[in-house]
Amino acid sequence: MEEKVIVTVAPVGALTFLEKAPYLPTSPEEIAQEAYRSYQAGASIVHIHSRDEKTKLATPDLKVYNEIVRRIREKCDMIIQIGGGIGAWYDPVTNKPVVASDEQKLALLNIEPEPDMLTVNLGTFDFILPGYGYQTFDNTPDFQRKVIKGIIEKKWGMEFEIYDVSHLHNALRLAEEGVFDKDMHFDLDYVMGVAGGMPATPRQLLYMFEEGKRLFPKAKVAVLGLGRYEFPMVTLGMILGCDIIRVGLEDNIYLSKGVPVKSNAELVEKAVRIAKELGRYIATVDEAKEILGLPQ
Repeated sequence: MEEKVIVTVAPVGALTFLEKAPYLPTSPEEIAQEAYRSYQAGASIVHIHSRDEKTKLATPDLKVYNEIVRRIREKCDMIIQIGGGIGAWYDPVTNKPVVASDEQKLALLNIEPEPDMLTVNLGTFDFILPGYGYQTFDNTPDFQRKVIKGIIEKKWGMEFEIYDVSHLHNALRLAEEGVFDKDMHFDLDYVMGVAGGMPATPRQLLYMFEEGKRLFPKAKVAVLGLGRYEFPMVTLGMILGCDIIRVGLEDNIYLSKGVPVKSNAELVEKAVRIAKELGRYIATVDEAKEILGLPQ
């Protein structure tokens, strides 16, 4: 039997700009429509960030998140995963970038209707943000403990965003503290190519697979690559046996060199085609829930 792979679509993100990606969805309805088109193309998970309808920049407004989740639920049964970092935006008074606070990130646990999953960023580092310069992406152990506890209490699925090998060891320390059971259902998402994080190279991804498997032998593995590294990284990830791949306008705005993306579904279709050529079976939503230990 072919080995199943779950396709996640990240349709909007927090740091993709309309000036460079004119087809980027920003309103709740546009995001929901892109999620549905991607679902039809083979995606089982949608990774969500929200945008302010006036500024088109990232927003921590729970009302917007609630509306996005509600509209997706009306259209299909995709697994809805919330991006736990929220993102950055410009303060209209100071005209300086603002990064989401711990309080704003923890408030994502109050989204209604409830999503299925929430991501947890496992380390603090200097994120080089397009248009913003250097910003410290602050994810302290105290915050991590609080959000992981909240996810477990909600019985949501949990994905750890891994930007560097040290983040794997941060996760191990939290497990050793008893914050979570290292044998429970969760996945390790290797984020390859973020400026300020680990490079998107085959050697680095191979090492992450080996180290992650050594520390967390029962964890599922996800892979994404930024920009031109998107498809090389997810392809190598599938060859190595990863459980989840992620594509979408959050991560990449080109279908191929010089060819801009016009819809997230195009990226999903390309990922599905590559997966099939590699002999990987595209998991349905029900199969994805079984793999991730989510309620049916």
